[in-house]
Amino acid sequence: MTTYLSDSQYLAIKPETTAGTAVIPTIFVPLVSESVKTIVNHTVDRRLKGNTWKGNTLLRGNRMHEGEIVILGDPTNIGHILNMLMKKGSTTGDTTDGYVHPFTVGAGDTYTFEISKGAYAQRYFGVYVEEVTIGFVDGQMQLTLSIKAMGQVSVAQLGVALTGAGMTTLILDDNYDNVPNRGLVVGDVITIGTDDVTLTSVNADGVTLGFSSTSLTHSIGVAVNLKQLAVSNPSLPDPFYLGNVLVGIGATASAATTAAGSRSTATALYDLEIVLKNNLFSENGSSRFDPVQIIAQTPEALITLKQLLSGQEQKTAHLHRTKQAITIIASGKNINPDFSTNELLTIKFNNVKLIESDNALEVGELIRDEQSFEVLYDDGDAQAMDVSLRNLVAGTVY
Repeated sequence: MTTYLSDSQYLAIKPETTAGTAVIPTIFVPLVSESVKTIVNHTVDRRLKGNTWKGNTLLRGNRMHEGEIVILGDPTNIGHILNMLMKKGSTTGDTTDGYVHPFTVGAGDTYTFEISKGAYAQRYFGVYVEEVTIGFVDGQMQLTLSIKAMGQVSVAQLGVALTGAGMTTLILDDNYDNVPNRGLVVGDVITIGTDDVTLTSVNADGVTLGFSSTSLTHSIGVAVNLKQLAVSNPSLPDPFYLGNVLVGIGATASAATTAAGSRSTATALYDLEIVLKNNLFSENGSSRFDPVQIIAQTPEALITLKQLLSGQEQKTAHLHRTKQAITIIASGKNINPDFSTNELLTIKFNNVKLIESDNALEVGELIRDEQSFEVLYDDGDAQAMDVSLRNLVAGTVY
């Protein structure tokens, strides 16, 4: 039965071994919201046909697959977002003290995303992250992902009739694409009309799907769709909370990290937002209607925060373009039974400079520094930023 309630839908993800080659997602990520869609770019056929109306059909255009995903920033799932956004190093640690995953600026992994839509599953493959905004809503860390994908598969139609007993293959029509089976993999369950089959092959001809011998009778044009997965939600940790975030601001990365090491030396903030961008280059070309390639270009980052105006230092730093460093440490729950280690997200920005610094006055309000920092490359550290995540997820998962 079709389910109309959004609450019963899901987002499932998984890293791809080869960029753009779909896999069956197995990691379920609770959604706050999503707005990912396929932009088909259909246009009216305006060729002269002796007709006084604008047109009588549509022509296909180059497609794009993009939109936003919003999730909570918990210590488990934020690792996947970082893995898409940055280059992951070698994981260290164990189940006792937690695993430590380092991330540096560089190309991350592509993912397959699958979103349940009630009547069918919508799968996007070759998913790249364009931008991630890390903010706090009601004190809870929230991640807003802007993504682009190389293709999608969801619904189709039967191109050749199925005629009864002993059916082992079906052929999809090519009204959407000449390779309509792209994005499906062995093990997927698809629905033909009201019948389900499990795929045993996805033919290289682009239109044929194989399954075990069964009796099926369906005419040309019958609806075919990717069936939703059986949801298996793990026990997730709490999101990181703003109340457990320590922010250090210093002249150097070392000084900033030291300042973020304790509540007594950290800078108290009223709000914090980090925007990380990969500035993706997405291009359509020959061989398909979908993007032929998606490439991360020059990365950038912006930090905005609010703190009390406590002196002239930040005003001077703004006017003089003074280099500063910011370290952000978000702590989660304890990992080790002896309370010696806990979930931890550490983000270090080695060279930041103020591009905005406002101190508006309002009746009955405190004077605050409302600041925007541009994250710059640091010649001394030979990098702009790096991230470390400690959680209970083994490095083989990312």
